[in-house]
Amino acid sequence: MVLAAAALAAPHAVRHVVATATRAPTGAASAEAPAYLSLGDSLAAGSQPDEKGEDGPTDQGYADAIGRRLAKVHPGLRTIRLSCGGARTSTLIQGGAGCQPKGEPSQLVRAERYLARHSDVPLVTVDIGDNDVEGCISVLPPAVDARCVQAGRERIGRNLPLIARRLKAAAGPRTQVIGITDYNQFLALWNDGPQGRAVARRSVGVIGSLNTLMRDIYRREGIKVAEAGRLFASEDLTTMRTVRGLGRVPLAVERMCRWTWACSDPPIGHDDHAKPAGYGVIAQAVLDQMSSR
Repeated sequence: MVLAAAALAAPHAVRHVVATATRAPTGAASAEAPAYLSLGDSLAAGSQPDEKGEDGPTDQGYADAIGRRLAKVHPGLRTIRLSCGGARTSTLIQGGAGCQPKGEPSQLVRAERYLARHSDVPLVTVDIGDNDVEGCISVLPPAVDARCVQAGRERIGRNLPLIARRLKAAAGPRTQVIGITDYNQFLALWNDGPQGRAVARRSVGVIGSLNTLMRDIYRREGIKVAEAGRLFASEDLTTMRTVRGLGRVPLAVERMCRWTWACSDPPIGHDDHAKPAGYGVIAQAVLDQMSSR
C-alpha cells in the first residue's frame, strides 16, 4: 500500500486490486504436481507500486523467488499464492478481506482443503499479523496509539496460535511450515524531520515486540520462523551508514530505503512494500530455514 504522508500507517493493503494466485486445481490429474502454498497479506502477494504509485501484486515477490528455487529440486512445482492484500489474522481464518471475492473461503480453509487433497507440498509459508498492529502508528500527528497496539496484540495472541496449529495439522510431517516476521516500515520516517524521527524511534519497540510475539507463538506451535526483520536490521539505530541524498543514517534506515519503496519520492511516496531485492532477502530467510531441517 501507499503510505500517504497524512496516514502513513495504513495496513499492507492493495488498492482496488485483488491479489492473484494460482488457484488450487481440482481432479486427480493435479495430484502429481508439487506445490508451494503462500498465505498472508500483500507482502506475501509480492505487491509493488507502479509508476503512478498504485500497488498491485507482481511476480517479483518472495513467494515467486522461493518457488523458482524449489522448482530446481521439485520439478514442475507450482507456486500457489493464497495471499491477499490487507489481510489480518482474523480474515485469514474467517475470510471476508476486502480484496477477496465475496463468498470465497478464507486462506486458511483453502490451504487446508488443498493439503487434504495433495501430498506433494514441500512448503507452506504464512506471513500475517502486521496489519493487526501497524494501523496504530501515525505520522500526522506523530503518535503511537498504545491502546490500539494492545488490542492488535490481543487479536494476534488469540488468532495466530489457531492459524499455526491448523496449518501444522493439515500439512503433516512431510511439509515444512514456516512463519515470517516483518521489517519495520516506519523507519523510513527517520528522514521526515524531528516528528517523523520521533515516530521512527518509537516504532522500533512496537514492531520489535510484535515480531517477538509472533516468533514465540510460531515456535511454541512447532513452526520454524524466517526472521526477515533481523535481516533488515530493523532495530539497529546505532550503526551508521552514508546514503546519497540522506547523509548519515542508521543501518536500519539504510536497509529500509535500499530494500523497500518506503523512502520514495511522490507519486510513490511512503510505500512499505519491498523492492525485488528486498523480497529476495525475505526469500533467502525462508530458504535458510528450510535448509536447517
